[in-house]
Amino acid sequence: MNEVCFVFASAAEKNPDKVINKYLKGVEYDTKFLHSGSKDKILKKDIDLDMEELKGYKIMCPIGADALKYVAGMTGIQKYNGVFIEKKYLPIMHPNICIIKPQMEDEIQRAFAQIPKLLSGEDLQTHEKDYCFIETQSQLDGYIKELEDATTLVVDIETTSVSPHTGVILGIAISTRPHQGLYVSSELVYKHKQWFHDLFKNRKCIFHNSKFDTNYMETEIGFEFPDYEDTMLLHYCLEEAVGTHGLKPLALRFTDLGDYERELDDYKKSWARKNKVKLADFNYGMLPSDILAPYACKDADATFQLYMKFWPLVEKSEEFLRLYKDILMPATHAMKRLEKNGGPINIEQVNHLTEQYTIDMEECHEEIMMSDAVQRFERTQGKDFNPNSTYHLRELFFNILNMKVTKKTETGAPSTDKEVLANMGHPLADAILDLREKSKLAGTYISNIRKGVDKDGRLRSGFNIHGTTSGRLSSSGNLNYQNIPRDNKDIKKLFKARPGYKIIQCDLGTAEVYYAAMLSGDQFLQKAFIDKLDFHSYVAKQMFNLDCSVDEVKKVYPAQRQYAKAITFGIMYQAGRAKIAETVNKDAKEGEGITSAMAKQFIAKYFREASKLKRFIDSSNSQIESKQYIYSFFGRKRRLPEAKSPNRGVAQHAIRSGVNFLVQSVASDINVMGVIDLVKWIEDNGYDEDIKPFTVVHDSIVSEVREDLVDEYVKNAKECIQRDRGLTIPNCPIKVDFEVGPSWGELEDYE
Repeated sequence: MNEVCFVFASAAEKNPDKVINKYLKGVEYDTKFLHSGSKDKILKKDIDLDMEELKGYKIMCPIGADALKYVAGMTGIQKYNGVFIEKKYLPIMHPNICIIKPQMEDEIQRAFAQIPKLLSGEDLQTHEKDYCFIETQSQLDGYIKELEDATTLVVDIETTSVSPHTGVILGIAISTRPHQGLYVSSELVYKHKQWFHDLFKNRKCIFHNSKFDTNYMETEIGFEFPDYEDTMLLHYCLEEAVGTHGLKPLALRFTDLGDYERELDDYKKSWARKNKVKLADFNYGMLPSDILAPYACKDADATFQLYMKFWPLVEKSEEFLRLYKDILMPATHAMKRLEKNGGPINIEQVNHLTEQYTIDMEECHEEIMMSDAVQRFERTQGKDFNPNSTYHLRELFFNILNMKVTKKTETGAPSTDKEVLANMGHPLADAILDLREKSKLAGTYISNIRKGVDKDGRLRSGFNIHGTTSGRLSSSGNLNYQNIPRDNKDIKKLFKARPGYKIIQCDLGTAEVYYAAMLSGDQFLQKAFIDKLDFHSYVAKQMFNLDCSVDEVKKVYPAQRQYAKAITFGIMYQAGRAKIAETVNKDAKEGEGITSAMAKQFIAKYFREASKLKRFIDSSNSQIESKQYIYSFFGRKRRLPEAKSPNRGVAQHAIRSGVNFLVQSVASDINVMGVIDLVKWIEDNGYDEDIKPFTVVHDSIVSEVREDLVDEYVKNAKECIQRDRGLTIPNCPIKVDFEVGPSWGELEDYE
């Protein structure tokens, strides 16, 4: 028997040695199969391996999710990949995943690399811990000198809710060094409020997700944190992949604390079951102190250990340090301000719209159910018609109404998606679409707004700085601001300014094209902005040789302008000629579209004019193909291991997305930096209550502004957004458009 055993799910793995030897050299090992047959997916009843055979191995490596489940009794193969659990299990993702997800290759190599270290005794050393639950004065006295002597503190809070407007702080975990955790009860913190305030204010504080902790403590206790760092954002610099920045997963990978969340989760489930509480309604206030305190101490310890690993890596990289210091940390403060402000909600309008939509949905449903076709369906099928059932819709439209099939799903079945129903031109299809739309708006938006609005009439939601690979902000919480339908006035009208105030939205004009022109240095693209021309009209005149001035194109040749817009974005994002023709023809009138051959000619002509854009795209493609990563202008790194995929389609998609990233991330960062400067101007002038930015949606900023400050706000917001960040055409900053109105859904151009 060797010291290492690899356990595969079944003997469907024809050549396990080939899989293992690709990643592991110079180590003797054994292999086992849970199922001796060749099933791809096994159940517990299929296991015919005698589990006694696994005893005695120093390291057991379950390969894949099934092996992890039945060998270690755990789920989450990606989470536990390469983590040595209970001093005996080292789960490893099955290398076959790299066929569809080449980005996992490095993670799998890292997991296999653990084996020689573990065999040589280089296991992650577990240090002695100094954890203490401080709930009495004498306990606090024992640590006062150490806390006051420290120049750097980790700070982490435990709360009853994700929002300071609906929850309270239970306690604060503090650490002065790795492997230490001091959990101070909230009662003691309030008793010595000024002392703790001064302690935090005069030291560098380290958080994991500082936006959450500092916002809570500033709102509830009035603490100030003038100097702080954030391990979550440090990791985001180092690894931009979405969903990898949580404290517990990072602690698993980079600290000696192991899977300490698992024990707490087991306790929560047991407690909720015993006390007949839904897990969704559970909060940390329900935990006894002897359970919560050590958990909080481990959070603080983990954060300090992560800081010691991540900060030196970011500090030594010029790109990462610039990104972290100039964008991510200042954006934390700015987004915190937006989250505190929240959007002003007219609750009466919410209630009115709820009633209106309820009536509309009932009428839609009645119209559908009373139709002859639906009643025929119910007679022949012997069941009630369900307008949300794809099967029912197929039967209704293609068998009973004999509508022509215009599109099929991947399985070859007739499609009943939104596009198909919209093009049917049948009143029943229109009614079903209307019902779907109203149901979605009522359930996703109106209901969440109604439930989420705070007592002061404002709806607060979250803005995530680390939620996308491109750097674009994402939104979560009571309402996802990013997903509000752009053209739905009903929802936006719910955001109504207070009496004496206005809602102002400002938008960057053609931002991605502007920054593509700057990044590439292309004079043809830049000329449209320098001459203050409508960009897509400018391109349309050039591409289609139109017999009018650029200013007249929008009125005389609106279709050609729309085609030019599709061609521009298709070229920028490297869509092929067939895709560009398809996009153009989607909005074209019958007989006015373009062929694939024509699209090819347009692309060639476009690049003859915009030759530097072509060189920029080609150069970026080459770098991504050779290095599998690229840096944005502001220091973001986009890792693209899929660019080396043997599947050409996968590789080309990765390369295209990398070039898209260069433009999209810059446009987003410019907008975010504009918000940062705008918030600073508001605070410096004491306008916190008079000017309240409350959301950022892609290239837009939306604020509630006191009426007499509208002109001043517009002037300064424009200056903040147009500030030269090193990517501005000389004497021609990016265009910023403003709209003003009583609500977000009733805006008119600002004059």
